[in-house]
Amino acid sequence: MLKKIDLREKLKNISLVDAEYSKTVVNRLQNLIKDKIVCTYIPLENEININMHLKGQSELSTTCIKDGEIKICIYEEPFEKNSFNVYQPINLKIIDKVDIFLVPGVGFDKKGTRLGKGSGIYDQLLANHLNSTFIGITDKNHILEEIPSENHDIQMHSLLTHDEFIDINL
Repeated sequence: MLKKIDLREKLKNISLVDAEYSKTVVNRLQNLIKDKIVCTYIPLENEININMHLKGQSELSTTCIKDGEIKICIYEEPFEKNSFNVYQPINLKIIDKVDIFLVPGVGFDKKGTRLGKGSGIYDQLLANHLNSTFIGITDKNHILEEIPSENHDIQMHSLLTHDEFIDINL
C-alpha cells in the first residue's frame, strides 16, 4: 500500500470531476441539513464547491484560525486568507456547536478514512465534535479502496460525490 505522502501526490494529479450534482444527491443533502447547524469550507481551486447546494440549514458556519487555533465561526463575507492560506470570514463570530461537518479532502476510502493535506488540522477540529456527523465531499476519482490510517484520523460517516451519497458503516 502506498504511504499517505505518495497517495497525496498521486491524487493531486487527478483532476476533480466537474459535473452537475444529481437531484437525488442534492435532495438527500438538503434533507439531512434541514434545521441543522452546518459547518462547511470555503473551497480552494482544487476543492469541490458544494456550498451552492446548501439550503434549509438553521446556521451556516465555516472553519477559521483564531489565536493560532482552528475554530468554527459564522460563514459570512467578506473573506481573507488565514495562516494556512485558506479563506475565512474577516469578522469572526465564533460558535461551539455544529450538527454536520462538510469536510474536504485530497481523497477518501470506502471505510470513511480521509486523506487531508497532511497538517492534521481537520482531525483536531473533528476530534472536539465527535457527536456531530461528518460528510466527506469528493468525487468518484478520489475514492480509493484503502487509505492508511493512524489513531488520530477521524472517520467520515458518509461520502458525497456528484452522483452518489455513500453511507459508511462505522
